[in-house]
Amino acid sequence: MRLIYVYDPMCSWCYGFRPTWQAIRAGLPEKISVETRLGGLAPDDDQPMPAHMSLKLAQTWRQIEKQCSVPFDHSYWDQVPNPPRTTYIAGRAVRAAEQLGIDEWQMVHAIQDAYYTQARNVWQAKVLTQIASEMGVNAEQFAALLNSDALRAQHEAEVNETYHMGVQGYPSLVFDDGQQLGLLPINYGDPGYTLGVLESLSTSPQT
Repeated sequence: MRLIYVYDPMCSWCYGFRPTWQAIRAGLPEKISVETRLGGLAPDDDQPMPAHMSLKLAQTWRQIEKQCSVPFDHSYWDQVPNPPRTTYIAGRAVRAAEQLGIDEWQMVHAIQDAYYTQARNVWQAKVLTQIASEMGVNAEQFAALLNSDALRAQHEAEVNETYHMGVQGYPSLVFDDGQQLGLLPINYGDPGYTLGVLESLSTSPQT
């Protein structure tokens, strides 16, 4: 049995879900393994997002901060009022770091912390390379891998796979009992809810 977590490192709701997801992982029944897939909120783009979208995202950050009790540096929107709406590069950065020996969640958390609590522009290759370098990764190797056709293809394949799973937003939890895939409801701030559902599913008679 598999629990597949689908996320985007620059997804603000994924950041809000982070404490809950960590608790879910820690409390999973042993028979359930965990896998991840990268989704993608927004393809590569260097054009500023519309002002109304920036305003909506800034408001979303405040909603998540209140609902999920995670910190945000709201000054980000003062220094970059209309940043590009692009997130794919952050996903590729996670896989690039993995290939260079960095744990997936260590890189995800570093990107989230840089973006949401340090107001750093993690949609820029130079910033992601700096983050990787701060973790001990060779900057030149990372930058080359981040921009490689092979890594772009890998990321697109993951995104396409999640579409076939029925994923339409992030974060998403997909349960595979060996016979079929099913999307689980997300309950922010209550890992016990999801763990209870998983316990029930993992002990249900197989048909």
